[in-house]
Amino acid sequence: MDSTLVERDGGLVTVTFNRPAKKNALNGANWADLDRVLTEVAGNPADQALLLTGAGGNFSSGADLTGSSDGAARGPAGAGAQRMVLHEMRAVGDIVNRLHRLPKPTIAAVDGIAVGISLGLVLACDLVVASDRARFCEVFAKRGLSIDGGTSWSLPRQIGLRRAKQMALFGDWVGARDALAWGLVNEVVPADELPKVATAWGRRLAAGPTTALSLIKRLLDASDSVTLEQAVEDEARAQHIAYATADAREGFQSFVERCEPDFTGR
Repeated sequence: MDSTLVERDGGLVTVTFNRPAKKNALNGANWADLDRVLTEVAGNPADQALLLTGAGGNFSSGADLTGSSDGAARGPAGAGAQRMVLHEMRAVGDIVNRLHRLPKPTIAAVDGIAVGISLGLVLACDLVVASDRARFCEVFAKRGLSIDGGTSWSLPRQIGLRRAKQMALFGDWVGARDALAWGLVNEVVPADELPKVATAWGRRLAAGPTTALSLIKRLLDASDSVTLEQAVEDEARAQHIAYATADAREGFQSFVERCEPDFTGR
């Protein structure tokens, strides 16, 4: 059985972590698959949006700590392995950063649990749709570990420093309704509607003006690190680029004709 499923449909690339017996704990194969898919999506014009989800009623229980025979699991290391863990975490961190920086819109569809490093993947996505039974956890402190997955950066930016410290220092579960109230997710839907809603969102993004969406994503991601003066200058440059696209011409033409635009991603 493939540990990661990849499906392409109409510009939407759906990546499903597929280890339901282990609640989709992420092993080396999952990371290698995600690394490959991110490279493909970034470079393939036909791939216009990315959806991350998990099989069997869970997003992911985080890193596989069971010590699998292929050496792919990640767990606490002794002093002699500190250098290995450093390099491994840098490799994982690079994948999380590439997901965050992907020049295509991304969605995480979270059913069940999203724990530890997998929460980092969720927060690296642009949009998050959760089921009403979804639960989130920064479990690291309960394992005697520091936080990872980019959550030291993403968590306080999405839910504020106080809430981020509450999640990280206690390692308690956060249910779907609190996650929505805190700003951790965009929407909460009934569990049986999650695939339909997430796919519909993904298809809307895949059918959008890809270059314009990429520029919008960059501007918003940079908003907490630039001045207003720099922001409006960056907006001017981005708008100049967007104006030159075929999708912008389609957008203007559809306005004149009073119809929905048919964007092609060019």
